[in-house]
Amino acid sequence: MNIKISELPMWLEYPKLHRKKGIFTQTGLSSKDKSILRNIEWDWLGKEDETTDVGNYLPGEGNLILVELKNRVDTGGTAGRREIWTKKFKTILSYLSNGAKLYRKEKDEYSISQLLSAFNIGKLELYIGILFNVEGTPATKEGDREKGFYSSNVEGYIDLRNFAESNLNIQIKSEDSDNLRLDLELIEENIQIEIGAIYGNEILNALFRQDYSVSDLLFLRYDDIWLSQLLSIDERAFLLKYDKNCMTIFMDLLKRDRDLRAKYDRLINSECEKSRLDEIVECLFDKYGDLFEDSLISSGKDEDEYLGDVIQVLCASEA
Repeated sequence: MNIKISELPMWLEYPKLHRKKGIFTQTGLSSKDKSILRNIEWDWLGKEDETTDVGNYLPGEGNLILVELKNRVDTGGTAGRREIWTKKFKTILSYLSNGAKLYRKEKDEYSISQLLSAFNIGKLELYIGILFNVEGTPATKEGDREKGFYSSNVEGYIDLRNFAESNLNIQIKSEDSDNLRLDLELIEENIQIEIGAIYGNEILNALFRQDYSVSDLLFLRYDDIWLSQLLSIDERAFLLKYDKNCMTIFMDLLKRDRDLRAKYDRLINSECEKSRLDEIVECLFDKYGDLFEDSLISSGKDEDEYLGDVIQVLCASEA
């Protein structure tokens, strides 16, 4: 969630804290959390930072996955889609190939590839992920071609492919121009890099190595893995814009309402049973409905559904 290249060491050393910071920003962290961040052992030495929307670290595979998301094939515009390849991905690939020292821990300095090796990561995956077609079905390459900005994907892919081909420290192991995929290797560091465009259900498989439907997961309230990734994007945006979001409001209410704390405890103990979740959502709107303003609810969702998702994610993090 909101993965910055400058914060990769923190993510790899403190993945739970990084996730929490991504959802709540600094305002939602405990004193202990903030102390860890203030005393983080790693310094950032780079100049140009880049951020991707979501990611996953799979230590068992030794893989790090970063995904820049677009909600629909027709969102983002031609320039925005192209720049994911020509700016965001190219900057990351440049850092990887030129060996620039971007991090310092005590007296030792690390490039990105050296940092990945230090955490036993042998492969980095970079994707642009398109969630839905215009009709609301899981996105496909065909849907992007017909009603989206597929041509900008192609232009960006070609630009990045040409950059990789001209770089002396990058070897193109294989390429699939039809599916916009590149398999690269850093010659000196032996780091594998996969870059590509993925659509709809492919996003879940890339992030979690699980075959789910994006549509099913958006309606299946109790799948907390994917739900937390999507919800964190909305909640962080609301917090930055309004200095509050549904999560921070709910957490504040927990401090003030003993009955609400009891209901929340029963919800966690029930492993987020639907009837318990419905009970707590109803209680919140009955007693505190005016706090959950329409501006804090993601467009396209009912307020009770969205608040239920928020509580579900919090419940899963504490269970």
